[in-house]
Formats: sequence, structure tokens, C-alpha cells
Amino acid sequence: MNNIVTNNKENILISIVAPVFGVVEYIDDLIKSVTTQWSTDIELIIVNDGSTDGTKSLLESYKKRITSDNFVIANKTNGGLSDARNFGVSISRGKYIMFLDGDDLLSKNTLQLIKYCLLENNPDCLITDFSYYWDDGGTYTNCSYKYIKPRTLLKYDSDILKAVYDTRQVYIWRHIFKKEIIQQYPQPVGRNYEDINTTPLLINKCNTIYYLPIKAILYRQRDNSIMKIKSEKNILDLSSGLIAVKKELEDLYGKIPDNIAIAHSIFNLYLFTWSCGDTLSNRDLDPLKLHPLFVENFNKANIVDLKVLKKIFLKEDKKTWNKFQLFFYNPNLFAKVHKTKHKYYKLYNLLNKIRKKIYDNI
Repeated sequence: MNNIVTNNKENILISIVAPVFGVVEYIDDLIKSVTTQWSTDIELIIVNDGSTDGTKSLLESYKKRITSDNFVIANKTNGGLSDARNFGVSISRGKYIMFLDGDDLLSKNTLQLIKYCLLENNPDCLITDFSYYWDDGGTYTNCSYKYIKPRTLLKYDSDILKAVYDTRQVYIWRHIFKKEIIQQYPQPVGRNYEDINTTPLLINKCNTIYYLPIKAILYRQRDNSIMKIKSEKNILDLSSGLIAVKKELEDLYGKIPDNIAIAHSIFNLYLFTWSCGDTLSNRDLDPLKLHPLFVENFNKANIVDLKVLKKIFLKEDKKTWNKFQLFFYNPNLFAKVHKTKHKYYKLYNLLNKIRKKIYDNI
């Protein structure tokens, strides 16, 4: 059953859709980060995706304090992050959709900058930067778009999609799309790493792009987030993330432009190595069972010849190519590394600490 508190007022420029599930301790930060800098043409939609940790009661108490019609609460049965995002979009009134995860927050003094940039330029998509954020207040930023000209309204071309692939940080919450575009590719319900499935395709639907290089989102790092849970499902969702994207690009283009094909395939190779790395971190997984699935997913999503990728990686990222070669062609070695790591995990961790100290002192 879905319980929505809203009204029919229009003239909303930005709908901030924030799904929450099991993160009651972070909701206060989320709400304050928006409401301390919003205005009458911005709405905050919090979708409670069936939380059982006191979230519903907390949101009800907030609704009594924040009487604005632009503070919207939706309580629904649990359907996962994608389903909650899609539901929030379906009840939104804004011209633009901005996603904010339940444990993240908006940086101070950024929302009005975003608003005026949208009003002045009317882009189909506004791209922002973000900072990784820890509960002790520490932040780290390494997320800028190197190949998109900032603070300029750009007409879409294939180099923009290539630049999105090249960052390998395709989080949908750093991309603010017009609602009419975001509705063309709803988030895939039942999948994790859902941004990989949709962000490239949404960018490809845009006619204009604007890159505003401000650190708008504080992306909280916590051990029990979806991104940190190395389950079999999560890893398989990661490794297969670009299969549907490839098919859709083929349908759209016929022959996919070379620059997109190469960037797509490079990102796909990273997904393979990341999936292998995540498997190695979980002692309960069976690498010999997962390896053929990783190879199958890679081949289904890949576009360019491996010889082309080898040439690129040997020039730009030899370490990743060596990992790929090692695990792609040697499932038994992959399994042996997994077994050795967890059989001698104390020694493994000690060697890692020694290696880190050496690297830090170089």
C-alpha cells in the first residue's frame, strides 16, 4: 500500500527524489541538507521503501514540522532502489529530476547555483561533481569530467558520451535530467549497479548538456552500503551492467560510432576486473562457478576487438590489462588466488599493510 502526502501545485523546477531504506540515522542529515537551501520551485520527495527501522515515524514527525507542500512523503512496500526511484519520478512535479540516495546529502550552498544554471541554460542534462564523504567529516574528490568543457551549454555529440564512459563514475545522482528524458529509461527494477544500465542511454537521449563543476553531492562511504556488499548477485549485476546498453546502442545507431564503441568496451573491461576483484574479497563465493559467467557477460557487452583494447591498455593502464589477462584466460589461477587469499588472509593483510607503507613513503 502506498501512502502519499502531496498536493496539486505546479511550477516546480527541480524534484529531488530521495529513496530511503534502512538508513534512519542519516535521514536527518539528508533533509536538512536540502531544506536549508531550497526555494518554492524545488520539491523534496522522500520515498520510504518499506523501512522497518523507525523511518516512517521520523518522516511523520518531520511532516508536522515542515508544512510546505514541497516536502512530499511516500510510504510504499519494499521494491528496491530502482523501484523507489521510479515511483518518486512518477509522482514528481518538477521539470528536472535530481536523485539523492538516502545516506547522502547535498553540499552547502549548491542548490541555488544548480537552480540558476538550469534556468539560464535550459539543458537537457546538468552534470555536477561530487565528493566522497566519511562520517568523521573527511572528504575526497577525484570525479571531474576531463573531456567536457565546463560552464558552457554544449550540443550533444558522441564525444560527450565517450567522456561519460571515461570517468567510470556514471552515478545517476550527479546527472540532473529533464523529467521527459528520465522517463524514457526507467531504472531497472531488481538490479543493483542500476546506474550503469541507464546513465549512458539517458545521456545519449540529450540534445544539450551543461557541466557545472561544483561538488554538489556528498557521497557517504559506509561498510554496509550496496556498493560495499560483495554478494554473488551484486557482482553479477556489476559484470553484466553494459549488456543491455550495448543492445540499445546497436538499435539506435546500427553501427555504433568508433569513439563510443571503444569507450564502452574499455569500461566493460574494467567491470570484468572489478567483478573478479570483488569475488576475491568474499571467501564464501565460488570463483570457478562465477568465472564463466563473467566471461560470458564480458563478451556479450564487448564491442571492439581485444587486440584494440590491449593496445590501449598497455599504453594507458598496463596494470588493469595484466589483471584482465590473468583472470580472463586462467579460471584455475583465479580460483587458486581466491583460495590462497582466504587461507592465508592474515599474512595477506599484513603484506598489504607493508605494501601500503612502502607506497606511502615513496
